[in-house]
Amino acid sequence: MKIPELLAPAGDLTRMKYAFAYGADAVYAGQPAFSLRSRENGFKNLDDLAEGIAYAHSLGKKFYLTSNVIPRNVKVESFQKALLAALELKPDALIVADPGFVGWLRKTSPETEVHLSVQANTTNYLAAEFWHNLGVRRIILSRELRLSEILEIKERIPNLELEVFVHGAVCMAMSGRCMLSNWVTHRDANQGACDNSCRMPYRLYANVGPQSEDYREHEGNFSLQRTDRPELPPVALDEDTWGTYFMSSRDLCALDVVPELIQGGLDSFKIEGRTRSVYYLSQVVRAYRMAIDACAKAMSEGAPCSVDLVPAESRRAIQFVDGRGFMPGFLRGPLPQNYESTHVAAEGGCVCAQVLDYDVNTSSYRVNVKNPFSMDDSLEFMTPAGMKPCVVESLHDFRGAAADRLNPGTEGRVFVQSDVLQNTEIAKFGFIVKKNTANI
Repeated sequence: MKIPELLAPAGDLTRMKYAFAYGADAVYAGQPAFSLRSRENGFKNLDDLAEGIAYAHSLGKKFYLTSNVIPRNVKVESFQKALLAALELKPDALIVADPGFVGWLRKTSPETEVHLSVQANTTNYLAAEFWHNLGVRRIILSRELRLSEILEIKERIPNLELEVFVHGAVCMAMSGRCMLSNWVTHRDANQGACDNSCRMPYRLYANVGPQSEDYREHEGNFSLQRTDRPELPPVALDEDTWGTYFMSSRDLCALDVVPELIQGGLDSFKIEGRTRSVYYLSQVVRAYRMAIDACAKAMSEGAPCSVDLVPAESRRAIQFVDGRGFMPGFLRGPLPQNYESTHVAAEGGCVCAQVLDYDVNTSSYRVNVKNPFSMDDSLEFMTPAGMKPCVVESLHDFRGAAADRLNPGTEGRVFVQSDVLQNTEIAKFGFIVKKNTANI
């Protein structure tokens, strides 16, 4: 049975290393100035890219360069020069959206592996076959496709590699082809400057005076009603302490679909989130690594394709990250978008600290504190090797003084009873996690 590639986001060199440590087979990173996360891209120059590519290749992993900006005339020549310079570094593939640049790359550098970005919005087998005939090796399919549609494309064009999103944010527009950011803050999403306007909280006000600043805050709950279609249900604009998230959908989580995607022969499972934290990235990559390996192993041994093959530990890992609530995206139905929830706290618990180094002589860990924790909390170590209990003997603050509690924004040292992170390679990618005992 073919085991799909697990593809993780790499917002910078640090996040790239965590992605590989927790089981990613490949990463995708933004080309400086010419990707759709250029405003927050940690790969600032060719030296950063060279270091990232060399690191990936040293592990036998792959590094894909995302070059998916939709350029205007004024950017064409500079984009071409940047692409030629980047190709000298030997990334494993270029992820491109603009059809003109796909054609130009096939003529200028025919040996370069080209992956078609989700920004191209490929939604049917005819379009997929067109790009395949043009020399595209892999297509990143539109998020808006149902599972049956994805499987049909793979069945009709088996020699074309298909990549599907399995986890992360879902855009309120057609896979990111949105003008909201440009309208609100004059930052064009299609030029790499999206400010995620759709995912921000808003407040509803009434204009009570002649000046635009004369606003009055509403009280109570409100809804929008189509005046031309009164038979349609109203859209709720209820607010909570976080605000109103009218345009921001719940996040995609396709764990339950992993067995069917493996059975269908899909080539790459993609996780969204180049701007997410290293902790979020580590937990999510870990969740899908366990799910892919467990499902593929069971199915290769004759087990029927079933959601029951997804291990409980994969679901538990997802419970340890914040988000907007999860849904299976378009994979399970025609109307998956859900705008009812705002911020949803991690149900399983939260990260307390990121391990910075391990002292073998004292069985202690220097940590960067992310959330407050104390001696009495129920703690676990999370590492690429799994999660283990963490029994604390003592805590020391950033001054080296004994403490009952460590607070975020500081460093500290954690002394434990058992030496569970003595492997320094594992230790440097470790986290201390506080379990939510109310959910145990």
